[in-house]
Amino acid sequence: MRVVVTRPMRSGQKTATLLRERGHEPILMPLTEAVHKTQAAREALTRQPNALAVTSAEALRALDTSGIDLSGHLDRPVFAVGAATAQAARECGFKTVITGEGDGAALAHLVKTTLTPDGQVSSAKRPAAHVLYLAGRPREGGFENTLAASVITLDIAEIYEMQPVSWEGPALQAVLDIPPDAVLLYSRETARIFFDLVQAHDLAPLLHTSRFICISEKLLDVVPTPHRSRACASATPSEHAMLQLLDRGAGT
Repeated sequence: MRVVVTRPMRSGQKTATLLRERGHEPILMPLTEAVHKTQAAREALTRQPNALAVTSAEALRALDTSGIDLSGHLDRPVFAVGAATAQAARECGFKTVITGEGDGAALAHLVKTTLTPDGQVSSAKRPAAHVLYLAGRPREGGFENTLAASVITLDIAEIYEMQPVSWEGPALQAVLDIPPDAVLLYSRETARIFFDLVQAHDLAPLLHTSRFICISEKLLDVVPTPHRSRACASATPSEHAMLQLLDRGAGT
């Protein structure tokens, strides 16, 4: 199957390797690229939190490429969404990585049950836990919204931004000229960018048989109505689950 990968180039290349191992032909179409904010990361780490939280491996890459001396922070526990993000935290040198499955909201519940296990409010004897969320923009806000009603003190530091990649008509046409069998969509933002480009360049007819594999049900309403019957969402928000859906559609 010809499969369009909409992840940023670095992550997309890893996905391409997985697709080739499954016998598919990956077509790289990065729609966003990360801009790291070193000064924001540096300032955030001066806040001395009890724990860190990350919902994307990009936050760890932002730390890793910043040149910041992390040695004084590596004993802090890190709460991470998914195995890939947790592995990125370990590769940065963090010693205690607590992995949450699902999305940002699920990670927030894990943070609450871990740091306030009895559900009681903080007191003079036990001050509220202080969590630093190393975040990016744009994001859905599930992590901070879920923690908003808790007794945990949450700091949010935006240390990277995902910016759209510029795609000109001829380059886009070259990618989609042979209609893809499937398109992998990893976030509402990338789904929106993808379909905006398709509409702007009148390329929808090239997708009339394509399947759209979404990382979660939250993306389905971004898929335009003419394509929605061919869109499906993975049961869990992970690339592994997305590739399982893809393989089932390919009969493997």
